Amino acid sequence: MAAMCLVLYTIVVSRMGRQTDVIFGGAEGGSVRSDSVSFIDPNATTAPEPTEDIWPDINIEAPQYYMVRDGHALSSAFKPDVEQIPGTRSMMFDKAALPHLEDLLEAIKDAGFTVHVAGAYRSYSWQNELFNRKASQIAYGMGVDDYMDPLYQDAVAEAKTITMYPGTSEHQLGLAVDLMDREYSRLVYSNMNQEFFAWLDEHCAEYGFIKRYPTRKLLLTGWDEPWHYRYVGVEAATFIMEQGLCYEEFYAHYDPNFEY
Repeated sequence: MAAMCLVLYTIVVSRMGRQTDVIFGGAEGGSVRSDSVSFIDPNATTAPEPTEDIWPDINIEAPQYYMVRDGHALSSAFKPDVEQIPGTRSMMFDKAALPHLEDLLEAIKDAGFTVHVAGAYRSYSWQNELFNRKASQIAYGMGVDDYMDPLYQDAVAEAKTITMYPGTSEHQLGLAVDLMDREYSRLVYSNMNQEFFAWLDEHCAEYGFIKRYPTRKLLLTGWDEPWHYRYVGVEAATFIMEQGLCYEEFYAHYDPNFEY
């Protein structure tokens, strides 16, 4: 565990040196703190500065734009209208957005890649089960087997850095999928097919999807899951991917009260 913490600390510190203030308009033309400004050049120190008139004219309160993360949790009662993703075993996705996912999956195959849907819709109760299982596993490793033990909260805190807390997972929206070129027993991005993801990052916006948790946006999103893609519609997705934003940076433009 100490080694894991050291690795995470090293990642965070290394990114801090590459941070830059980028002006993206928004409330009073405010700037955001970003550890990257371009998907094309991860070492870029400058970026296009979108002006007010080129931001998509959207209703940020529409379900497809919901912000889901710490401080923006979905209720346990939230359940989208989902339907099974063709070609998968019990993987579900938002019914209205499913045709766009189907088109993306077909385009991936047409480009010569295989695609594995590793994750899709997860209910609140399912996420709760996953989280509690992880917390209990960590607690057991600490020699704690009673959830009333004060030390159990340490296990819960650690679990929050590994598995999203119930209500804070985008998978509950029914608009998120984990896409890979095959099934992996261990999720190590560097071991995955980089040509597959390069194609996906170039074309996902054409079908309304964004790369939701890119590694170099870790300090803003809180998560490093480069295989996680989120549907937000073609207009928003195109803007986000072309400008090299993460969703938090995009959302903050429309909600001046949003805090990372």
